[in-house]
Amino acid sequence: MRTLIVIVAFFMISTNVFAGAFSGTYKTMPSKKTGGWAHVKFGACKENKNLTCGTLMKAFSKDGKAIKDYEHKGKYVVWDMKKEGDKNFSGGKIKDYSDGKVYNSKMEILTKEKIGVSGCVLFICQAQQWSKVK
Repeated sequence: MRTLIVIVAFFMISTNVFAGAFSGTYKTMPSKKTGGWAHVKFGACKENKNLTCGTLMKAFSKDGKAIKDYEHKGKYVVWDMKKEGDKNFSGGKIKDYSDGKVYNSKMEILTKEKIGVSGCVLFICQAQQWSKVK
């Protein structure tokens, strides 16, 4: 009986720990400044497995060529996103590497293939739709 209680407790704890993380790799929209875009891989944050982070995996120039030695590869683009409901995340940050600015961020799962990502300063927000990379 004691073993059963330990097993049930383990599954309850492990389910709650990973309940908030979102996963998948998504293509950003082209940057207004550079025309380039990136592939961002989402998963649990290293620092807190309950939160979702997005790591820059590949960067592309406006002509579609991969930038091999992109200086921000492997860095977070989105971090500390907390799941709220089935499709929404908030409380995170997003960094625009084209200008180095960090914004308050939220995300929404729009479909199986698209997410909505926004960055805000005060009440001024800009949003993008990112497409899942196959």
